[in-house]
Amino acid sequence: MRLSVVLGVLRGLAVAGFLVGAASLRVVAAGEREIAESTDALRAGDAHAAALHARRAAGWYAPGAPHVRVAYERLIALATAAEGLGQADTALFAWRAVRTAALETRWLTTPHAEDLELANAAIARLSAAAPRPPGTRTEPAAAIERQHLAALGRDEAPRVGWVVALVGAFAAWVAGAVWVVRRGVTVTGQWVWPKAVPGLAVCAAGIAVWLLAIWQA
Repeated sequence: MRLSVVLGVLRGLAVAGFLVGAASLRVVAAGEREIAESTDALRAGDAHAAALHARRAAGWYAPGAPHVRVAYERLIALATAAEGLGQADTALFAWRAVRTAALETRWLTTPHAEDLELANAAIARLSAAAPRPPGTRTEPAAAIERQHLAALGRDEAPRVGWVVALVGAFAAWVAGAVWVVRRGVTVTGQWVWPKAVPGLAVCAAGIAVWLLAIWQA
């Protein structure tokens, strides 16, 4: 019986490994394809298309994938070059692409937090320097830049602690339900309350924390 359990666990791990590997291969292949298209656009002199494909490549995130770093470096290079040439629209597009990619790929952490901060500062600077219609926003450019930077830096993502609590609570909910089904109910449908109570308690606690986490996250 122990051997069958071990074999079952090993089969499960093998299936999980295969699925993770297949998903990683899909991500890397898609990212490399977008980088290739970005390179083609760059050679054709189309900075906008090059930045667009680089942003898509950055969105195909996998830890350590080479196309991700290339995508961020290309976006930052395009943005810096465009800003130096006075092409504010292209520069803003590329910096916003960096920001979007960094926000899209964050989870418990932000893998490209430094790039995000760099993009926020550049977007605020360029936005503050943009021409303003007469009679609108009489504040100095420095004050407008600070306001833009504060707005861009505002973190509206779910708080990590509550996200973890949400996942843990759901796991407890399921575990408690499984306990009740396996130990608290006989094959004839009779409840064995002394054995069911621990599972019911865990299940109830999981539901309560899950609801609280949804509200707080």
